[in-house]
Amino acid sequence: MKESSNILQKHSPDNRSAPPGALRGLDKLSRIISIWFENIAIVAIVGIIISNLVDVIGAKLFNKPIAAGTEIVYFLQVIAIAGALTSTKIDGKHIRIEFVDSLPGRLKNIIHFIVALLGLALFILLFCKSIEYAQALKSIQEVTAVSRIALYPFALWIAICCIPLCLVLLKELFQSAIGVVKG
Repeated sequence: MKESSNILQKHSPDNRSAPPGALRGLDKLSRIISIWFENIAIVAIVGIIISNLVDVIGAKLFNKPIAAGTEIVYFLQVIAIAGALTSTKIDGKHIRIEFVDSLPGRLKNIIHFIVALLGLALFILLFCKSIEYAQALKSIQEVTAVSRIALYPFALWIAICCIPLCLVLLKELFQSAIGVVKG
């Protein structure tokens, strides 16, 4: 398992200065949670590889594929993708428009503020809707067709994984707001 990615080694993908006083705790908390979720995502990726390997070997050599192999891969993908959200944002491996960084300071900070605000709104909405969806799935006791696995824990996982990403976006929002005020 990966000890640490670049998460602990840099403060932001665009190399802005370290966050001021009150934001350091928020930054540290989101980075610690992000490392845990990233490690869970790595385990899920390994699970996908092992599941596919066992399924192919079972199908080709013994004529017995894993009955719920596709479902297992789908669930592990949800775990991996949601778990990697925050570390992807912190490491700067998300889609980014580079020309914004070449703009003058205040204009750049205004754009970063708007982007952080929209991102925060999006992931707060995703958090709320994932919780709502999980409650709906649990109330109707929705399960998969083959393996009969309950679906609601995976919707809850998505919601939980939105929390540290919201913390990162909140920190970026405050950082950009400070940059706008300072110029």
